[in-house]
Amino acid sequence: MTTDARLLDLAARVPLARPYPDIEGVRGYDLGMRRSALMAYKRPTERIVANLREGMTDLVEVGFNTGLLSLHVGGRFPDVAISGVEEIQNLVEVAEDNLTLAVWANMAGDVEFEMARLNHLPFPDDSADIVFSFSSLHRWKRPVDTLKECARICKPDGVVIIEDTNRHAEEGHITFILQFVKEGGDEFMRSLQASYTPEEVADLLGQAGLQDWQVAEEDLGLVISSRPLTPVSP
Repeated sequence: MTTDARLLDLAARVPLARPYPDIEGVRGYDLGMRRSALMAYKRPTERIVANLREGMTDLVEVGFNTGLLSLHVGGRFPDVAISGVEEIQNLVEVAEDNLTLAVWANMAGDVEFEMARLNHLPFPDDSADIVFSFSSLHRWKRPVDTLKECARICKPDGVVIIEDTNRHAEEGHITFILQFVKEGGDEFMRSLQASYTPEEVADLLGQAGLQDWQVAEEDLGLVISSRPLTPVSP
C-alpha cells in the first residue's frame, strides 16, 4: 500500500455492486468517451497493432464496454475479424447502436458484438490470434475464470493483452485525469476503487495458473499480457 493510495482512500478494493444499471447513463458515458477519450485508446490500439502479424485474422475483445475500441481497430484493419463479448445488457445495446452507425458510415471493418458470460466465452480453444480487453477487468464477476478463458481461446502463438486502471497508481496520474472528467469524477473514482493493484492481479493470475504472464504498470494503468510486449509510444 502506497502513501498516494492512502491519501485518496484507495487502499482497499471496493467492487462495483451493479455496473451500468441505467441505459441513459451508459449513453452519457459513451458520448463522453467519444468526445474526449480518443487519446485513451491510442496506446491500447498501438499495442494491438504492434502484435498484429501477417496472417492473423481473428481478434476477440473481452468486455467491450460500448464497443469503441473494437470499432476503432476494425476501421484500421478491415481484413481482420473482431468479435466482442460483453455480459451487461445496457453496454451491449449501446455498442450495437455504435456498430449500426459505423455500418451506415460505410466503415470497412469486420466487427460483431454479442452478449455472453465472460467466464464462459463462446469460442473454441486456440481460436483467437489476439485476445484483448480495455477498462473492463475491474468489473469482471469471476476474474479468475475469465482469465482462464482468455488463455483457453488464445492460439499458442497469439497473445492476450488486458489493460485496466491501477488502484495504486501515483496520485499525480489520478488527479490529472480528474481535471478532465469533471462531472464524471465520482464515477471514475468508483471504477478506480473497484480496480486491482499489481499485487492483486498477480494473485489472480496465480489462482488461474498463469504465473508466467506479465504485469506492468503504466501511468494510471496496468498492462497484463501472456508474454512480454514491445513497448509503444505514449
